[in-house]
Amino acid sequence: MDIELVNTLTQRTNESQILSLRDSLEKCQKFVADFPELVPRYQLAKQVIRAFRRPAFYEMSQRCNLWCEGCYYFENKNRIEVTHEPRQTEWESFFDTEHSRNVTMGYFVGAEPALEVDRLRAAVGRIPYGKIGTNGTIRIDSDIQFRIGISVWGDEETDTSLRGGSVLRKALRNYQGDPRAIMLFTLSPWNLHTVPTVLDACRDHGLPVTFSMFSPTHTYLDKIRRQTPADSQFYRIAATKGAPVFTPDDLDRTSDILSLAMETHPDIVLFSDAYREWITRPGPLYNIDQETGIANDCGSRIRGALRYHSTGLQPAAVKCCTPDVDCSECRLYSGSWSSQFRPAPEYLQTVQTFRNWLDMIEVLGRIFLYPLPPAYDELVARQ
Repeated sequence: MDIELVNTLTQRTNESQILSLRDSLEKCQKFVADFPELVPRYQLAKQVIRAFRRPAFYEMSQRCNLWCEGCYYFENKNRIEVTHEPRQTEWESFFDTEHSRNVTMGYFVGAEPALEVDRLRAAVGRIPYGKIGTNGTIRIDSDIQFRIGISVWGDEETDTSLRGGSVLRKALRNYQGDPRAIMLFTLSPWNLHTVPTVLDACRDHGLPVTFSMFSPTHTYLDKIRRQTPADSQFYRIAATKGAPVFTPDDLDRTSDILSLAMETHPDIVLFSDAYREWITRPGPLYNIDQETGIANDCGSRIRGALRYHSTGLQPAAVKCCTPDVDCSECRLYSGSWSSQFRPAPEYLQTVQTFRNWLDMIEVLGRIFLYPLPPAYDELVARQ
């Protein structure tokens, strides 16, 4: 039994869940014992999971230079607004404390982190791994050695409509060939038709692509239900077009589009078949508490060692990494991928389903970690 891996995965679980987890790990080890060729892949999976053993979310900025429809950050009526933000020296001291707390993975979020590059720089060298979520309009200096996820909302025409300006072309130019960068295409029923064009553009600029799925906030959905008049900010289109939520037909179409993307662009698309099947299932992905409406089993729930800090540098009492998102509609890539660390029972049925889980963890590492752990190179060398 790998005690370190058990400890990594049980930081946010109760006693009964720990017993179930130990049973899952025993099944994993049985597969590895019966199929020794899986040993390198299992070792890699453990190395990837350990990189996330103590994660934290950090809001780096309250400002943004875009007006994205249904913005997760601004379409949140309970958003924490910090009146007096700390000075740079305080950010540096804060990340010193996070280093002492042994944070291994930082998610740098907010409105637009690239507008506060010195704050990002304060985390460099203090946190081993980081993932910066940015719109790509401002190039982040090369000395900030974290993974950079660049949000994409469609081709040039769709981008302009949904985000208040044409962003894709500038983002591609800013990050062409940058090994830190991954294009994060947020799919919605409104932009599925643009996938081939966006993939071709990313390929031409030497940039890998992965996908998230638009997941509305309660604030955004409430405006739509109340038929609130459109404004000139983050609620312009849904007032007349309705909510961009995925129907069962939309999910089937999305699944087909993702399959085709992996088939036609295997050199740049970071995804897996097992994850595609999971993320496009109809209905809620998570076990939803009927009283609170909150997902009980989402990997991005803020509890235990996992913390979420506002720009005031204080831990925030929020439910997850995207505090106002409707859990019943949530298909965001952050929570969805982090929910794969522990193999679900369906991935422990046969050696093939176990391989599917290993596939997901390998892809997860490529999406979130920079630089990649050495085990990736070792695995490639063996193949």
